Amino acid sequence: MRDPQTVHYFFLTRCQNTSIPIPKMMQYLLISSKEGNVQFSHYFVHTPQNIRTTNEARVVGKCLAGDKDSCHFLEDGDFTLIFRWFGPCLFIVAADKSENELMVYEFLSLYVNALHRYFGKFSERHVLFNIDRLHMVLEEMVVDGEVVETSIKNALSPIQMLDTVSR
Repeated sequence: MRDPQTVHYFFLTRCQNTSIPIPKMMQYLLISSKEGNVQFSHYFVHTPQNIRTTNEARVVGKCLAGDKDSCHFLEDGDFTLIFRWFGPCLFIVAADKSENELMVYEFLSLYVNALHRYFGKFSERHVLFNIDRLHMVLEEMVVDGEVVETSIKNALSPIQMLDTVSR
């Protein structure tokens, strides 16, 4: 019987050497204010900084231009933009066109509910002063652009343990 780490390494090296692109569900998640300022960004794929800045401004402007009561799914090149308002914050996800938009739309609600549970009542102030915690919660729920944890309790438990240890 082979060692699981050896098999895992073999599988990863074989997948990396293929020319078949591996689709990622989510490319990035942005949180913007009503004024269009990006206050939080998390990229699941490597994107150079100069491209990020121009892309974020274009995407946020596109989502803000839409009516709050209109459809929250927009086509944007190779991706679909899924956005949702939570109070004064606009949450935007760019996902592959093959992805289920409603699932990503509901994931945004799940992520905000996790933030509500962690912070008490989530607000724009938490985005500004706790960016590290927003990244931590997101990284517990999403790995490599794929949702891996839908239980808020399971997603928050490592972060809460870290909080108790650091006190």
